[in-house]
Amino acid sequence: MSLAVAALLFLVSFSASESKYQFRNHPETVLYSNNGTRVSGIQDHFQKDIVLGGLFTVYYDLGGTGEGSCGNVIFEAGIEMLEAMLHAIDSINSDQNLLPNMTLGYDIRDTCKRENIALDETIDMLFSSTDIQLDSASCQNSNMTLQSPVSVIVGAYESFLSIPVASLLRLFKKPQISYGSSSTALSNREFYSYFYRTFPPDDQQAQAMIDLILHFGWDHISTINSNNLYGQRGIEEVKKHAAANGICIDFDGFITNEFKIPDYIALARRLLNSSSDVVILFASLHEAETFLKELSKLHSSLKSNRHFLWIASDAWAELTDEDFNNITSGKFAFPVYSKIYGSFNSYFSQLSPSVNLRDPWFSRYYEQYCKENNCIHNSSITDTPGFRQFSVVPLVTDAVYAAAHAINNFIQDNCPHPLHWQPHNQSCIGYNKSLDSETLRQYINRVNFTSPTGNRVAFDEFGNVQAKYTILNYQLVTSLSCQSLKCSQDFELREVGVWDGSALGDRLEIFSNFTKQFGINQTTGDVLFSLNSYCQSCSLGYFKRVVTSSCCGTCDPCLGSNYTNTNSSTMCMTCPDNMWGNNPLTGNTHCIDIDESYLKPSDAWGIVLIILAIIGLIAVVSVTSVFIWFWNTPIVKSSGREQMMLVLIGITLCLLSALLFLIKPSPTVCGLQRISLWFSSSLILSALLVKLIRITRIFMQRKVTTRPMFIAPAYQILFTFILVGFQMLLVIISLSVAPPNIKQTKQYNSENYNDYPTLTLQCTLPHTATIVLQMLYYSILLITSNVLAVFTIRFPANFNESKYVSFATFSLTFLWLVFIPSYIITANTATQGYVMSFMIQMSSIVTLLCLFGPRSFIMIFLPKMNVNKLQPTPNIKGFDKGIALKANIDSPANTVTKGTILDSQKE
Repeated sequence: MSLAVAALLFLVSFSASESKYQFRNHPETVLYSNNGTRVSGIQDHFQKDIVLGGLFTVYYDLGGTGEGSCGNVIFEAGIEMLEAMLHAIDSINSDQNLLPNMTLGYDIRDTCKRENIALDETIDMLFSSTDIQLDSASCQNSNMTLQSPVSVIVGAYESFLSIPVASLLRLFKKPQISYGSSSTALSNREFYSYFYRTFPPDDQQAQAMIDLILHFGWDHISTINSNNLYGQRGIEEVKKHAAANGICIDFDGFITNEFKIPDYIALARRLLNSSSDVVILFASLHEAETFLKELSKLHSSLKSNRHFLWIASDAWAELTDEDFNNITSGKFAFPVYSKIYGSFNSYFSQLSPSVNLRDPWFSRYYEQYCKENNCIHNSSITDTPGFRQFSVVPLVTDAVYAAAHAINNFIQDNCPHPLHWQPHNQSCIGYNKSLDSETLRQYINRVNFTSPTGNRVAFDEFGNVQAKYTILNYQLVTSLSCQSLKCSQDFELREVGVWDGSALGDRLEIFSNFTKQFGINQTTGDVLFSLNSYCQSCSLGYFKRVVTSSCCGTCDPCLGSNYTNTNSSTMCMTCPDNMWGNNPLTGNTHCIDIDESYLKPSDAWGIVLIILAIIGLIAVVSVTSVFIWFWNTPIVKSSGREQMMLVLIGITLCLLSALLFLIKPSPTVCGLQRISLWFSSSLILSALLVKLIRITRIFMQRKVTTRPMFIAPAYQILFTFILVGFQMLLVIISLSVAPPNIKQTKQYNSENYNDYPTLTLQCTLPHTATIVLQMLYYSILLITSNVLAVFTIRFPANFNESKYVSFATFSLTFLWLVFIPSYIITANTATQGYVMSFMIQMSSIVTLLCLFGPRSFIMIFLPKMNVNKLQPTPNIKGFDKGIALKANIDSPANTVTKGTILDSQKE
């Protein structure tokens, strides 16, 4: 036995044992044929050349009474679609150009909207014909009557039915053309290679929905779907396209086959608590209908004024019901694009229970329809005001014609004329090959024709037709029609646009005369002509933070160094280095420079230093002027004029170098600070040291008549710059080892980190080793100067020159001792610059006061003391008698000394 037959027998046995469903003897029978058995299908295949199978939902179980139940509710659209197939077959049989001299038959079954029943009926359809050949033993015991096999099965409508049926028919290589199954799963040719459809797949419908949402600018929506292959795959496509376009899903719910009324109510409550006003409902017809009814009841009981705009999938696109018109008004629906098939309306208008005897379900349908729409008995259904041709009706016609054109093309290509067709083996006399399933599939692949419905039918490599949808809007067309204080509202589905997947430009076309209606205000009853379903934009300086419990998230400020200058940001940007937000505590829209902290002229310390520098420079200029004015007087000559000028130059440089610390730090400024600091301070100290050495040498000399060597002013200047040169050599080494640069340190607010920080600018420190060498050298100069100062201060009281130099040296030593710990303590802080500049100025001012203050006072206010009085000096211990001339003890400030004599000699 072949694999196909084995699988078939397994399915038959499984169906008999598990579903316990007997098609012709069902316990819940509500419609019987004349012999009392249940009508599960209608057949007309005897003496027919070609037989087409059909799967349609006629009955369905609205209340979910159990697996295998067909229910007792007629699916009205199902009857329309079934009659469309019958009408299409009638039209082809009467067409002399399509399948001439051939007659189509049919075998149509009710799927009851149940997967197991659909499979059972499909298997029975295959068994009822000679299409399945069992082994010889089985055939001998069979009472099956030979008849034309089913060539193509048209259906089913629902995707969750077509998928298992397509899997079964692939096993038997039987072509299937669906008129309504839209699941994208059916596009998989590996699993469903014999499946075709005249209805576009869901991925295209999902794209059309998202395009409509983008058209209106909505950025967050809710979704509800049936928890079956139709709803799951459809909503997955919606979510995929939504994510690609930045549309957020605010609420996501689903409906299962096991849902009871309390489950629908619970789902409705959750939806009422959501934030989005736009809802895509991708659900089967009866599930959507049940949910909307329960939502309407809950809406009324809660007296809620909440309004939802529905975007309906094709399954319930044309659903209208007075029970929930108020909450579905304004909905947008996406039925497949199809023009009203006028030929079918003419055919359907002639049907009545007394005329339509071949359709055993029609009388029950007619009864149910008239009851719901208040029809006059025996009137035409199409004359009912609420009648609207179901949009899938033309697609059923397209499916039947696709099968007919494929068969017709085979006959034209392979059969001689006149045609002699053999129905039992599906072949023509004169051609040795029959129209088997594989051959028929190849011809279906190539069909390309215009159907009587006006639709172009051609299948792509996935068995799909080109997607095109009509966009409907459910509108209030007559706001109020009042009679005797009774008011009613009239609603109508109006075509407002088209979505064409084959369009090269915009796929979505909204008609220019479209009156936008988005529903009814539940409180006032007014039509809503606008809908804003988008998240509130964040203000400048705020970003949208995603919150799991909210689609729109929250608007949080960009604080500190973060900022945003758009109202659609989902994250903050970071300011560049050395910049901060303009409103760091409330939300930054741009960046500004961080306040730089360094010793500025406008600071209190800066003002103090500038004042000291000005005072010092004025004093230097004054002293220099006095010295020049009294240049040839004894007090100036006795001081060593050239050395004194060097000290004045050093003091001036110290005062000016202190001002370098008031300039914004840069590598150049930092280098100048190092050079000027050490050069000016070492120039003063070196000049004083050389002066002390000179005094010591003069008073240590034994013979007054002999002038000490290298005591001339030129040598003093040379020795001074040699000492300064050693110091500058160390400075140069320091600059080479650690080049000057800037260190930037952010000082954050201790109370709020996001508040404006301060950027402290400091010059980088020299290498530690070079600092130690420079300070060590300077300390040696200081120590030597102090030793000589202590020694020379013992000179006679009338030799005041040594005292002035000694006091100046002692002062520099004291300031140096204060400076060193202060420098170490304030390292890497902003106050280090203050300390250094202040100490520089103080050392220069103290030196100026100690060394030049008394001389200037005498020269200006005591000029009588600034004269030569040659008198022998008293004998001084430690010196030879007669070395010095006697000095006038009464003139201690300005007596002629041994130094004066030597100075006079050189001049």
